[in-house]
Amino acid sequence: MIEGLRHILFPEVCVACHRLLDAGDQLLCPDCLAEFNPFPGADAGSSALHRVVREHFGPKAAPAFAWCLYPYRHAGRLHDAMHALKYEGIYPLGALLGRKLGELVGSSPCTFDAIVAVPLHPLKKIERSYNQSHKIAEGVAGVLGLPVLEKVVERHRYTGSQTGLTSTARRKNVQDAFRPGKATCPPCVLLVDDVVTTGATMVAAAKALRDSGALSVAFAAVALTEKE
Repeated sequence: MIEGLRHILFPEVCVACHRLLDAGDQLLCPDCLAEFNPFPGADAGSSALHRVVREHFGPKAAPAFAWCLYPYRHAGRLHDAMHALKYEGIYPLGALLGRKLGELVGSSPCTFDAIVAVPLHPLKKIERSYNQSHKIAEGVAGVLGLPVLEKVVERHRYTGSQTGLTSTARRKNVQDAFRPGKATCPPCVLLVDDVVTTGATMVAAAKALRDSGALSVAFAAVALTEKE
């Protein structure tokens, strides 16, 4: 949180490298954005995300449509930026990355009724004070002109971090962690998360959304963990 406080006091520095930003730059400098090294087009990110879900959960779990901005490693400027978003209180970064993700989704002819962020357990949300995936979803929504729904799915079981867990452990960690919320889900929704590793969280949340009434759940994530 110290880094987060520093950025609130001195917002003119880059979140990732802490260098002074030029006029017109927002939160991230051009050098850091370039180092993020995005997938070479919407098809590449979509194929990578589909492949990961199919490898771990089979073809039936793969979404009809998927989008992802960046390949992710546990080091480097993108890691630093995502850590700042998730743990250091730099939540405006979620909207910035969400807008970029929204532009990627908006480049396709797909349409949705609404956007849903992967929810946090209420206790974890109190601990962090915000849901980073919801901040990203708000950025996506601003580009696509869609509502972000919060009551169609809920995380009713508290789970530990997925970081460092094996594929099997990730699956068990989020098994039955989500359930339909108090509101009925519309037929076609876009599910948004920050970083995908095996897809366990999104697959589990998507199941709850279908139980809540969704007929089609597409996936959109800022980053996808690369095998190292």
